Amino acid sequence: MKRVYKFIMSIFRPARAKDIADRFGVLSDPAARVLDIGGGAFPWSYIKPSAKIIVMNLDLPESIMNYPGIEFVAGDALRMPFNPMAFDLVFSNSVIEHVGNHAQQHQFARGMLSAGKQLYCQTPNKWFPIEPHILTLFVHWFPFSVKRRLVRYFSIWGLVEKPSQKRIDEVLKGINLLSGNEFAALFPGCVMRKEKVLGLTKSFIVERI
Repeated sequence: MKRVYKFIMSIFRPARAKDIADRFGVLSDPAARVLDIGGGAFPWSYIKPSAKIIVMNLDLPESIMNYPGIEFVAGDALRMPFNPMAFDLVFSNSVIEHVGNHAQQHQFARGMLSAGKQLYCQTPNKWFPIEPHILTLFVHWFPFSVKRRLVRYFSIWGLVEKPSQKRIDEVLKGINLLSGNEFAALFPGCVMRKEKVLGLTKSFIVERI
């Protein structure tokens, strides 16, 4: 399964990393401080920024254990442990859909807005036909009671990993995808862009530059 994800990410990640580097000149400033909430080595392994990168996560991500130039801080994004505007850029990639219900997502967004001058937050589109976490078509649009029964045999994740029903339920409950309107409403004062594949919106990005 890791090989499947790695192949898919190798298609999309270089372009996204270049877009981030092009849009945020602060990344080339050695005096700048960047907070990556819930992240890892991506996109920093592609960009190789001069700015100081601080990754805040609940646990040390395996991807940065041996990656130079990234400082790790243990912390919960719902209880932001930093002073307001402590960073030049606050960054988050595919995290907000994992922090809990809508109230918790709102709390996450408030923390991002208060922690830094510039902001970048990306999340998958709820209405894109492919669910990126379990790699399946359309199943994520069904009610929980239905999709929990379909995932095992109608998703790449289910077929490859053969997870137990308990594990399926845990994974599904940990994903709360957002529509474009829902996502934009969490970040007042920011601009939302759409990341497209074959004319369809794959994910949303909000920015404050």
